[in-house]
Amino acid sequence: MGIKQLFLFFYSLPFLSFAQNDTIKFWIQFTDKNNSPYSINLPEEFLSERAILRRTQQNIPIQINDIPVNQTYIDSILNSGNFYLQNKSKWLNAITISTNDSNNINLLNNLSFIQHIKNVQYLPVSYDDNTPYISGISKQAYLNSNNKEHYPYGATYKQLDLHQAQRLHEFGFKGQGIHIAVIDAGFLNVNTMRGLEHLFNENRILSTKDFVDHEESVYEDHQHGAAVLSIIAGNIPGEYYGTAPLASFHLLRTEDAGSELIVEEDNWIAAAEYADSAGADIINTSLGYTRFDDPSQDHTYADLDGNTTRIAIASDIAASKGMLLVTSAGNSGQTNWQYISTPADADSILTIAAVNENGDRGAFSSVGPSADGDVKPNIASVGWDTYYISPWSSNIERGSGTSFSAPMTTGMAACLWQGLPHYSNMEIKQLIEESSSQYQTPDSLIGYGIPNFYEAYRQATGIVYTGPKNMVIESYPNPFTNQITLKVNSNTTQEVALTVKNYLGQPIQTINQQLEIGQNLTTIHFAENWKAGIFYILIEFENNESEVLKFIKI
Repeated sequence: MGIKQLFLFFYSLPFLSFAQNDTIKFWIQFTDKNNSPYSINLPEEFLSERAILRRTQQNIPIQINDIPVNQTYIDSILNSGNFYLQNKSKWLNAITISTNDSNNINLLNNLSFIQHIKNVQYLPVSYDDNTPYISGISKQAYLNSNNKEHYPYGATYKQLDLHQAQRLHEFGFKGQGIHIAVIDAGFLNVNTMRGLEHLFNENRILSTKDFVDHEESVYEDHQHGAAVLSIIAGNIPGEYYGTAPLASFHLLRTEDAGSELIVEEDNWIAAAEYADSAGADIINTSLGYTRFDDPSQDHTYADLDGNTTRIAIASDIAASKGMLLVTSAGNSGQTNWQYISTPADADSILTIAAVNENGDRGAFSSVGPSADGDVKPNIASVGWDTYYISPWSSNIERGSGTSFSAPMTTGMAACLWQGLPHYSNMEIKQLIEESSSQYQTPDSLIGYGIPNFYEAYRQATGIVYTGPKNMVIESYPNPFTNQITLKVNSNTTQEVALTVKNYLGQPIQTINQQLEIGQNLTTIHFAENWKAGIFYILIEFENNESEVLKFIKI
C-alpha cells in the first residue's frame, strides 16, 4: 500500500496448514507445470462455468497459466521441513510459504523444480494505528443539503450526476448480473450495516475469503472495504444510492492493516486468481504499494513500468482473462513520492484519480505517468468529499481519498457493461476513456479526465436519452409524514388527475393539476388523522398514460 496507504483519507484447494506465529515468509517460483493432472482441454476441472463463459464470450483461449500449480511440487516443499502454505499463484507458477526458522529454507536448495526463492516477510508484525482519516458529516447536515429532492439518490445525486451515471440507472442498468470482486483490508460490520441489507436478503454476497488469516469471514477486520463497498452497493431510498446497487459481490481480504510487507501483494495475486476462477467480471482494488516496513522490499519509481512488480504483472494477466480491473491512483500527490503506486502502473488496469463532485482535482491524488510513459492515472472520479455509509454508525458521511474514486468508477462501469454485454473488458475501458473530458489532451494529473458514462453508452449504441415523457421524474420523501412532493414532466400543457388511494386501493382524495410544458412541482398534503401505512397515488394524463406510485406514511 505504499507507506501505509489504504488510499483513504480515511476454486482453489484448501490450505494444508497454517501457523499464526510464523513471521518469516518466502515466495517460491517454480520452473514448470510438468506432469500436471489438469489439461487446458478440460477447464471445467479448475475454472467455474462462469469463468469459462467469460473467456468464450471474449474469444480468450484457456492457457497453461490457467492450470493450477503442481500439487506434487507443493507437497515436496511442505514435506521438506517446517513449512506452511500461505497462498498459491497459478498465473505466476509460485507459492508463498511461512516458517518459524529462516534456516529451514536451506532444506529446499536441492529441489530442481524451484526457479528462485525470495523473502517476502521477515519483520515482526507491527500494530501501529494506521486508521485512515475519514471526515464526517452528520445525517441532519446532508438532509438539509440541496441533494434531498433527488429521489432515490439523496446525498449521492451530485457525485453521480458529474458522470451522468443516473442516466444509466434510468435505462434500467443498475449492475444486475455483474459480479464484482472487492479486494481490500476487511469489511467490518458489512453484515449488519444499514443500506447493505439488500445484498444479504437477495443473496448477492457470492463469497467471502480472507487471504491473510486464511478463513472465510471478513466482517470482523478493517473497516476500509466496508466503506468502499457502500459506495458501489449502498441503498437507502431517498437518502443514499450507490453506483451499482443491484450488482453481486465477492468480498476478499488481502491486506493486513497492521503492517506493510510485500507479502500483501502476493495475497492480492491469490485473491485476483480466486476472483477469476469464481467468475467475477470486475475487480475493484483500493490498495497500492510503493514502500514497506522492510526498506529492502521498497519499489522505486523505475519499477512502476507496468511490467516489473509481481502485482502489476498479475493485474495484466487478470485483464487478459477478460476481467475489468479498477484501482486507485494513490494519495501521494502532496508527498515527496507524489507518483502512483503499483498495481496502478499496470498497462491494462483502469487507474482512478480523485476529484470532488464539482470536478475539482484533489491535491492529495497521486500523479503519473507510469515509468514507461503510459497515461496514468487513466481517468478521475469523485474521491474528495465522497458520500459513503459509515461502517461504524451506518450514518451517511463524507470522506476523501482515491480509495473512493475507484468504487465510484467500478459501479458505473458495471452499469455500462450491463448495457453493453457483448463488449469485451478492454472495449469497456476504452469507451470510458474516450467519453472523458480531456480525452484528446490527457495529462499526468487526471489522465483522460472525467468520464461521462451516458455519453459512453450513447456513443456505443446511438441511443439518445430524451428525458421522461408524461411521467414522474422524482417523488419525495418516501417514507413521508404529512406531505409528498412530485416532480412531473409534461410535453404539452394539460390537466392531470391525481388520486390518492389507501392500501386496499380505495380512493380517498382526488386532485386536478394543470401542467405546463416542462417540469412541474406538485405537493400533496395528507390529513393529520390519516393513519400510518401504505398509500398509492394514481396519476392520469390526458393522453391516457398513467403511473402508480407507492408511498409509506410514518
